[in-house]
Amino acid sequence: MDKKITICIKEEHLMKKIVEYVLVAIFVGTVPLLAGSVDTGKFEQGKNLYNNKCQLCHGMKGDGNGPAGSFLSPKPTDFTNPKFWQNDDEKKIAETIMNGKGEMPSFDLKPDEIKDVIDYMSHIFKPGG
Repeated sequence: MDKKITICIKEEHLMKKIVEYVLVAIFVGTVPLLAGSVDTGKFEQGKNLYNNKCQLCHGMKGDGNGPAGSFLSPKPTDFTNPKFWQNDDEKKIAETIMNGKGEMPSFDLKPDEIKDVIDYMSHIFKPGG
């Protein structure tokens, strides 16, 4: 084989490896940025609080069809309805958790716990969330 061809093949192989390493570096550097908006620990905390305090009435899917919700009048709020998420929804949720609403009792949660529940709800139930 010609010496020039051999050198070109080695350079081409080296360039492919460099491109592969750069792509891996970009991917590894980008993944935390994409996931950065949700702190996994806080998300799990919000999920656990929702499951323990809200799911019985509002349902696993947040649609207001929990097992206890069928006995309530009016029916529990459907968090999957886009209308629910209009007009200062975080304040509305926080106030309802702290003060209760209708047959829903208030819950004694710390402000950071309320925020975790709201973050979980908005990421899971909010259309486009």
